[in-house]
Amino acid sequence: MLVTWLHWIRSLRSDEILLVLGVLLLVDAPRYAYSAVLMALWDALRSLWTGRLPGPETGVYEYCPPVSVIIAGYNEADTIAKTMESVWNRYPCAQMIVVDDGSNDGMTAAAEKFAAGRPGVLVIRRDRRGGKSSALNIGLHYATSEIVVTVDADSRLSENAIYELLQPLQNPQVAAVSATVLAWNPLDSLCAFLQAYEYRQTIFISRLSRGRMGMLGIVSGAFGAFRTSVLRQLGGWDVGPGEDGDLILRIRKAGYSIGVAPYANCFTNVPKSWVRLFWQRCRWDRTVITFECRKHEEMGFPWKANFRWSNVFLMLERWFFNVVCVYTFWLYGIWVLTVYQGGALNLLALLYCCGLCVELLQMLVLLFYSDRLRHDLLLCLALPLYPFYQIFMKAVDIFALTREIFFHASGEDNFVPLHVRKATWRW
Repeated sequence: MLVTWLHWIRSLRSDEILLVLGVLLLVDAPRYAYSAVLMALWDALRSLWTGRLPGPETGVYEYCPPVSVIIAGYNEADTIAKTMESVWNRYPCAQMIVVDDGSNDGMTAAAEKFAAGRPGVLVIRRDRRGGKSSALNIGLHYATSEIVVTVDADSRLSENAIYELLQPLQNPQVAAVSATVLAWNPLDSLCAFLQAYEYRQTIFISRLSRGRMGMLGIVSGAFGAFRTSVLRQLGGWDVGPGEDGDLILRIRKAGYSIGVAPYANCFTNVPKSWVRLFWQRCRWDRTVITFECRKHEEMGFPWKANFRWSNVFLMLERWFFNVVCVYTFWLYGIWVLTVYQGGALNLLALLYCCGLCVELLQMLVLLFYSDRLRHDLLLCLALPLYPFYQIFMKAVDIFALTREIFFHASGEDNFVPLHVRKATWRW
């Protein structure tokens, strides 16, 4: 079989091979792989004269201001105490504000039980759910420190996470810092395991490289840091699904930069079932239409205040890879399989092997930067299945984008309560 396949490949002309492999340029792996490999090569060469490889801070952290940690959640009674404990034990100069967004599972009682006898911990309960943005804004109202750190109510922080997160804020131009989110439950299912590997590539490595290029457009809602003054200047979080990405675009439009703290680790539970993953990613993937194509399209206008070319490049990249390439991927794939239908299995095997080679490069970059080598070596076992996972993600992409473009699906998302959507959401 292998001999037959190799013979089929040799029967193709060089231009045919390039044409067939062109579909790989439409998936995320090459998009991230090229910049990641160049970044790793540069850092490897630089380490030859600095004597230090990439990794967490090894000395004394220089910037340790008081912070206000806002933990907003809904029906997180089972996890809130562990989340609060991970914050309380990780950073001493922290005001902790827990906002229960109208839960009905005893979240407030669980938070108050942990807060008893611990100074600087404030628990606030809302009688009626208003959505995550609204809950965060309530926490912002009570924040007393110059830096606000947000943590999801089902997340846990690593030992030095907050210290690592704060260091980029030494630069006064930086108004927000992106952390690294890892899967807390990678062994719960195959679905969770593949997400755990994906998180290491797209959150850890990709955001590191994009931060270096000044094109970072997201700070995960699970864990991030912000200048309190900038948040109040912008009026806090706007209402709607994807509030974390929306806020970062507004911060960039205001003329500030976004930092990245790759070794500020936060652990969160990822969906264990394919159905839950599908709908979660639908909510995430359509934000390119909601924000870059509707709400914030003026980022690319030179006559607007605080215009920067990095914002233009960010938008063009999002439009091209997250919209154009999604539709082109499926159209191009159908065309290739139609033209070469006689050798469809051979063609798919070729695409799979080439995609695997690109992923192998990304895996090596991950291991080069890894601060959790044994953990990441285990996750790399997902590599043979990862190309299939990416195709599943492309199916989610086209479904989410189409629903948002033609039906404004974000306006019906229960992530934001109906009474709030009717009063505010219009994008």
